[in-house]
Amino acid sequence: MMRLATTGFALVAFVVPMLTARPRALIVAGLIGLLLTAIGIATLWRWPITVAACVFSIAYAAAVWPAPARPSVGGATAFGLSLLLMLHSAELARCTRRSTGAAGIIRSQTVAWLGFGAATFSAALLVMALAAGFVGSIPIAAAPLMAAAGALGTLLALAAMAMRPGV
Repeated sequence: MMRLATTGFALVAFVVPMLTARPRALIVAGLIGLLLTAIGIATLWRWPITVAACVFSIAYAAAVWPAPARPSVGGATAFGLSLLLMLHSAELARCTRRSTGAAGIIRSQTVAWLGFGAATFSAALLVMALAAGFVGSIPIAAAPLMAAAGALGTLLALAAMAMRPGV
């Protein structure tokens, strides 16, 4: 069942960049990602799924980069969640290989994924609404400094989490 979920999430990660742009290179990259996902599902190895996620990310970045309009929050959230849940479902399938599970476990995992997806989409919409209010008050010269400060804050938070014992 988790292999089926992995397949579904991989298909979403393949389709979302195609909705943004349709160059032939994106189709080839997406098909390579799907092939790697199929190898990972069949063998339950981590590396093909991880490489497929990287290929899908590159394809999405290539689709969004030259687009004249900014990417939609819904599409970006759907793409990000599909990659995350593709990796999670593949790892869950790998870890629970040759074990028996009741339908309640799969139902509980599906409900948890739906709740996580709804919370993520709500948070993305809230952040976009807050950012829209701040855009007019930030001078254009200060934007790169604020972006650098945000990146530094993210790196420091990740370093603090990695250095904390017991995590």
